[in-house]
Amino acid sequence: MYISGMPEAPDLEVIKEYLNAELKDAVVESCKVLRPTVVRSLATEVSSDLPGRTFLDAQRRGKFLTLRFFGGRSLVINPMLTGALQHCDDNVRVLKKTCVNLSLAGGMNLRYLDDRQMGKVYYINNGGDNDEARGDSQEELIPQYTGLGPDVLSGITLQEFETRLKKFNGEIKGVLTRGHLSPALATPTLTRFSSPPEYPLSKNAGR
Repeated sequence: MYISGMPEAPDLEVIKEYLNAELKDAVVESCKVLRPTVVRSLATEVSSDLPGRTFLDAQRRGKFLTLRFFGGRSLVINPMLTGALQHCDDNVRVLKKTCVNLSLAGGMNLRYLDDRQMGKVYYINNGGDNDEARGDSQEELIPQYTGLGPDVLSGITLQEFETRLKKFNGEIKGVLTRGHLSPALATPTLTRFSSPPEYPLSKNAGR
């Protein structure tokens, strides 16, 4: 799998489903941070703490992709304009724009690539694997990760849309953002009507 470009919400849904199918119960054997400028280790140092943990699932929140691991840890990825994910055999050449490389049991790698280093990868305590420890969550420390408003793919009534925007004036992108609507609604792309992504999903793309 190699997803490039600026992923919109429908693209991230495809990526999420792919990772949930391909990485289920995968164990991280090592984590190498190749470009530290994109990584924010908020819980503890990701390169030493993530190895040995099992992948639980992938979730999407707005334009963030969250990878949850056993023991209450998450990698939260905000790919911005230039971020990409690569899932490949470990013998595939590591590209120069690779920022983070996770070696998984079974001889596979999951890599975050970002040629211009515009995106961010946050390593956080997500509050535990159940709801009992939510008070320890570091989600609030990630800019724009919480309080996003209605999701672009979940639907919103015309009445709610009008209510949220009624008191704002100005350019449409700023109005949508100030109205606490999903950032995906504030992008130039009309994601609701976008075509399915045409990116290759071959595991070894990018050889």
